[in-house]
Amino acid sequence: MIETFPQIKAIAFKEIHDAIRTHIIVAVAGFLLLAAMVALAVSGIAMHVQVAAYNEGRDQLIALGQSPADLPPPAFFPLKLLRGFIEQIEIIGAVLGIVLGYRAAAIERGRNTLALVMTRPIGQATFLAGKIGGNLVLIAVSLAVAFLAGTIGIVLVAGVSLSAHECLRVFLPFLAATAYAGSFFLLGLYLALHLTRLPHALLYAFAIWLTLVLVLPQIGDTMDPDNQIAGGVFHKLGIAKPQEREILATFATYETLRNAIEEASPAKHFERLTFALTGIKDTYNGMAIGPVLYEKLRDVLTLVGIFAGLCLLVFWQRIDFTRITKET
Repeated sequence: MIETFPQIKAIAFKEIHDAIRTHIIVAVAGFLLLAAMVALAVSGIAMHVQVAAYNEGRDQLIALGQSPADLPPPAFFPLKLLRGFIEQIEIIGAVLGIVLGYRAAAIERGRNTLALVMTRPIGQATFLAGKIGGNLVLIAVSLAVAFLAGTIGIVLVAGVSLSAHECLRVFLPFLAATAYAGSFFLLGLYLALHLTRLPHALLYAFAIWLTLVLVLPQIGDTMDPDNQIAGGVFHKLGIAKPQEREILATFATYETLRNAIEEASPAKHFERLTFALTGIKDTYNGMAIGPVLYEKLRDVLTLVGIFAGLCLLVFWQRIDFTRITKET
């Protein structure tokens, strides 16, 4: 163990250095940051439009001699501005993980150094631990910059300061995003290490990304009646919650199928957890973090389980050097 740790650290630092030197991490992380901040800016514009509409309505009431108390101000929760921001993390964060995972294996296979490294007094587990450790640091730092910029953006756009409790509600989604993007890194690394043809690894990784991150959540959202009309179909029809539950009970099989499609996607678990923590989902506004995490424990365990399962898979399966060097 004493000799192994310096080896892991050396490999990890080499991964970080190579990613920075080739500018790949800067390019993908920069695009992630740009997309996330644009989404935050759009949310800020929508908020200011809502505030302007309220002020205009209030001024009209005052001009008519009526009390502005008849027009309640819109409820404002600053973390709700992160909705588009989180959706960009959900999509591009997964791409960041795949690109880094593919690069971590492809750079060794392209130089034909993978088998050579394994002839040295270094085990496969040590080699993989260094690769994974270095790239997880890159993912964590990239996401930390994005979330820090998002937090500062909320303060600037909304003109409010965030409490320590609200900052914690931003930090926990950052941890979830790191595990989420880290899972796609492990997927890209595993495919690039074990598929005979290296280009197929990237193709399959993005096919899985497309299915899990874009297709399945979209199918689930489309099947949800509340997403067909702004504000929800039941709300627009004036149906009370008890009647809504009775109606949904008659479509239990349909709802079970719809939910199963959504839960097949790690992106949906990430979205449900982060939307609850930040209060984007109205139900969780005003709730303490503990009860929110307890209610979303299934999503937490799913994200952790996917990451841990992929990590075990990467370490468990031996690399077949004869097979992967044929294509190279």
